[in-house]
Amino acid sequence: MAARKSFNEGQGPSWRNIYHYGSQFFWVIGFSVAFSVNSWSQTPGLHTVPPSISSASGPVKHDTRIRQTNTPAPTVGAPSLNSREVQLENRIKELEKAAAERSAREIELEQRLKSLETLLSQPSAVASVRLNQQPGLPRTDLPPGEEALVPPGVDTNASSNPFHLQPDLNASGDAPPGYDVVEEPQGVPPKSSSDAASNERPQMPFVPKINKGYAGVGPGFVLSSDDDEFQIQFHNLTQVDLRQYNFQTMNPTRSTFGFPRQWAIVNGRLSKPIEYYVALNWGFSQMNLLDAFMNIHYDDRFQVKIGRFKTPWSYEFYALPINGLVNPERSIFFNNYGPNRDTGLMVWGQVFDKTTDYAVGVFNGIRNAFVDNNNAKEVLAYISTRPLEKTGLDAFKYWNIGGSGSYNVYNGTARPEVFRTNVPYPGDSTVSPQWLVLNSSILEFGSQKLWSLHSIWYYNQFSLLAEWYSGYETYAKAKAPLKGDQVATGGWYVQAGYFLTGEKVTSRGMVSPLRPFNPKSGDGLGAFELGFRWANQYMDKSIFNFASASRWTNNTDVVDLGLNWYWNENIKFYIGWERAMYGKPIQAAPGLTATSPPSYWMSSTDMLWLRAQLYY
Repeated sequence: MAARKSFNEGQGPSWRNIYHYGSQFFWVIGFSVAFSVNSWSQTPGLHTVPPSISSASGPVKHDTRIRQTNTPAPTVGAPSLNSREVQLENRIKELEKAAAERSAREIELEQRLKSLETLLSQPSAVASVRLNQQPGLPRTDLPPGEEALVPPGVDTNASSNPFHLQPDLNASGDAPPGYDVVEEPQGVPPKSSSDAASNERPQMPFVPKINKGYAGVGPGFVLSSDDDEFQIQFHNLTQVDLRQYNFQTMNPTRSTFGFPRQWAIVNGRLSKPIEYYVALNWGFSQMNLLDAFMNIHYDDRFQVKIGRFKTPWSYEFYALPINGLVNPERSIFFNNYGPNRDTGLMVWGQVFDKTTDYAVGVFNGIRNAFVDNNNAKEVLAYISTRPLEKTGLDAFKYWNIGGSGSYNVYNGTARPEVFRTNVPYPGDSTVSPQWLVLNSSILEFGSQKLWSLHSIWYYNQFSLLAEWYSGYETYAKAKAPLKGDQVATGGWYVQAGYFLTGEKVTSRGMVSPLRPFNPKSGDGLGAFELGFRWANQYMDKSIFNFASASRWTNNTDVVDLGLNWYWNENIKFYIGWERAMYGKPIQAAPGLTATSPPSYWMSSTDMLWLRAQLYY
């Protein structure tokens, strides 16, 4: 107590007191550390090393060396704690070693876990794509040979991957052949379960994923995402004809079987506002790109179409699908002078509560061609309205009136150079009679103007269509292109269809028979529709400045009468008769030489027309 008193009263400390209190201090600290380490090592669920033992770089190494000081050695009579210090130091070392081993083991396990997660997250380079066996359900089997390469980067999560694509085991990380994509874009940190913020991907390059979806049929074959935002459809149109002419001496026209159209169609959307359409066509003896366009469709009232597609000119072409016509082909005027398909840009839509259709477009201006031959462009416009649709007058609810017009400046070889009765330009020289052939080296050099007016009425089983055409073309001879003539032209058609089996019509298109054809049960014969058309095309007599007046005519009428037989929504047969009546006798077959008189003449031709059509 005297020693403690003298110390507290400020007297100078003795070495014995310093040694005594210092030994007790280190003993308390050592016991506390040992107790803390032992408690931590036995605490379940704790996976980090305490700061007193471990740091970010590993276990802390305590400096156990005896610090050299000028403190004199304790006297012989002082209590000896050297053995106790050694025990504590040894125990601390044992605990530090155990903590370090535990920490190293946990780090090793975490690394192995990350390696397994990375391996399982990689997509498969080769996967079995399974089609639907039942609507909306994935198949469990796979058709022979139906294995497809899947690009890296697709989402293989089962909740968003209806096809159950397998993970990628491609250790090299290379994209499979044919896919120009990157699995992990450069500059993107690898996936880490502990740091979601570091997983943010850039906007380029885009890494695709498979969305959950379904497959279906009717019409066509459809693959779609569940929300219908992404969709692809496959369609087919097959038409097979027999055109049997009564005049067997025509040349080059022949009676023949043929394929006027074999279309392979792919269409759909990449999100609902962005629609696309691609169609390839084989027509008699030619194959070409029929359509290829994108349609931007945010609002029915204003849409934008870009690419190659049907031009907005004439009701019978722009508004009517080829598989839904009353008679097999369009009228004689459109087949020769209609702009048909072209490449350009068009705005179009439906306004006034969808009672009015409009379209305005800018195109190359070369009939049924792919590239322009000059700097001028063709402007076309179309409008059609149903003015009485909302009045309550059912008889005139689907009465359509409107018109179309076009303006173009064309400098090049005349198109068409051969005028035919029943195939659209450029057609085929062997399947349709010729009634006007321009001389060689004739150009269309200058302005062109064409317009039309239509009145269309649908009521119950009845379809009545009428359209009038007019305009002019500027023709010139190649040796004097600036001395051309504006040749007036025009035409018209009146067409009617009537369903004998009671099917009602509001516009032309696919037909759903009331009693589809079913010979096994005998309870349905399909739908039957009578069809009639009278069509005309004429040209001013000045056309004979560019064609032979002795061999050809400038005025032709074509009459069609037939019967459509619809088995169901997809199959249609037509049997009909067509007569072409020429304004005067024309050449049926050329003479022995170009200057010789024709070998045969004809004033009219008759044709038996059979067609089988399949569309889905």
